[in-house]
Amino acid sequence: MSYHHRWTRLVLMALALLLAFSPLPARAVPVGQSSVGSQYTVGNCSQIDKEQLRDEIERHVLAVLQRNPVPLDIDALVDRKWVELGMDATVDAEVTRAVQALGSQEDYFNRLISAWWGEKAQEFAERVANDAFGSPTFRARLNELSTAIGAEVARQVETQFAQAASVALLCLRAYVGEQYSASIFQAFSARTRTQALTLNLATTSTPAIDTVAQHQLALAGVGTILVTQLVYRLAQKLSEKIAQRVAGKVVGRVLGKAGSSLIPIAGWVIGIGMIIYDLWEGGQGALPQIEEALQSEEVKSKIRGEIATAIKDDLPEQAALIALETAVSLTEQWQGFCSVYAYVCVVAEENATFRQILQDVTLDELDQLATLVNFYMLELGRSELERAVGDGSLERLLLLPDAALQILRETHSTATTTAWADLAGDSLEAVAAYNVHAFVAPADLTAGELATLLGLGSATNVQKLLSLAPEQRTALLGLSESVLQELVNSESVADLEWLAGYMLESGQARERVADAAATGSVSVDVLREPPVVATAVPLAASTAQGMAPTPEVAALAPVGGELQSLQPLPEDGTIIDPNLLLIGLLVLGIAGAGVVWFRRRPRRKDNE
Repeated sequence: MSYHHRWTRLVLMALALLLAFSPLPARAVPVGQSSVGSQYTVGNCSQIDKEQLRDEIERHVLAVLQRNPVPLDIDALVDRKWVELGMDATVDAEVTRAVQALGSQEDYFNRLISAWWGEKAQEFAERVANDAFGSPTFRARLNELSTAIGAEVARQVETQFAQAASVALLCLRAYVGEQYSASIFQAFSARTRTQALTLNLATTSTPAIDTVAQHQLALAGVGTILVTQLVYRLAQKLSEKIAQRVAGKVVGRVLGKAGSSLIPIAGWVIGIGMIIYDLWEGGQGALPQIEEALQSEEVKSKIRGEIATAIKDDLPEQAALIALETAVSLTEQWQGFCSVYAYVCVVAEENATFRQILQDVTLDELDQLATLVNFYMLELGRSELERAVGDGSLERLLLLPDAALQILRETHSTATTTAWADLAGDSLEAVAAYNVHAFVAPADLTAGELATLLGLGSATNVQKLLSLAPEQRTALLGLSESVLQELVNSESVADLEWLAGYMLESGQARERVADAAATGSVSVDVLREPPVVATAVPLAASTAQGMAPTPEVAALAPVGGELQSLQPLPEDGTIIDPNLLLIGLLVLGIAGAGVVWFRRRPRRKDNE
């Protein structure tokens, strides 16, 4: 970016701060105009579209600059700066140097005839003038003079320029406030201020604040330092432009008139006596007269006149250029802001409901809103965003913590995200942190179950339970918090799954089985062993016989006091009562004896 454009951007970044956080009126009254008929309004800026914005700002700025021009005595200003910078000495030194250089370049005869031949004298005069006034030294000094004059002109028009710039900001604010929202303009101003601070707009000197304070725009709340920096930058920009335009024009005009109106040639043709004197003095010819003429006050006055004329001719053009550059730079700043909040700007331009939402969005909420809108546009589509805007879901999401956006990103469902918010309440961040939404839907849990689940305190423990089947998870979530915590801390997912199934199928109390497993009294591995035959033995009798049950076994005993003696089952898992077995064996024995008797009994035929 060129130096020229860089300062334009810096100036306008500072400009934006004038209206950032203060309630500015819709009207701006130029200095010196207080009647109702002369008031200047920017109300129509709110009715334009974005294609008209730049032209509208330019029109307002130019109108202010042309409406109340500041009277400037340019001639007196040029004369004063000429003296302050010692330009007489510069002209004298450069003319003397140029005359000496020409004298050394031309032979004796050419120098001699220049005293009595007018054409040769004019040739020498033009060459000396071109050398003296076209030299790097003179140009550098002329640039210094032009810069000083430009700075003084800018200082004298600070009030007018500050007013015009403020009107430009009023116009932009009216447009943004109507087409987008006031908070959007505040965000634009805040971002501009951040950029200005990054680029270090500190000044080495500040202009007087009095001139700025004269204009009747309401700038309450804007710091004095900020305003003076703003006006300083504006004045510096105007000064630079005047210097650039004046320096280029003046040198060309001076050199173009070197052989005509600038240098008085009349009277340079002299008599024979002077020729003889010149022969005797070394043949300088017309060079002494040329040097004297170019160092005369008449020539210096003409140079000052050319400078004043260049400034006078250029000021009206400068007003138009400044208005154009102000409008271009300001709209570029706005477009740059909208490139950061691209979808927010696009949707706001086309959706009135969304614009209403923007009106209620605070500056702190804007980035969150932009993130939501960007996600909808890029991932879910414009139609889904329109639905969320229409049914109020977008506003609801905006009020939720950042966890809601995480859930929305991963579920791609507005309804699911808001359902989780309804179920979790203030615990939505924990839902997102433990990734609960990736395992189950909100309808799969009650509020109490979710609270118990989140109370486990770690994603690992939570996800162990979320990996179980719904009925198994429900069975475990029904346990006391302490028992459940011990189980998820110590057991694997596979063991928790088996234990939940055992609890659902077993006739024993869930809590006591789970508590025994949680405390380590009975391991899940033991519970996995094949079932056993239970023979009722009085607990007291077993104790009397020195068969006291272990604590963990006693914990699993029924309330009636009888301990179940544990004996292995057959391989096929069939449970056999020993009494029935004994009876069966007895019957079998009797039957066997009967068979033997029957076979051995004597037969009649044989006996006979």
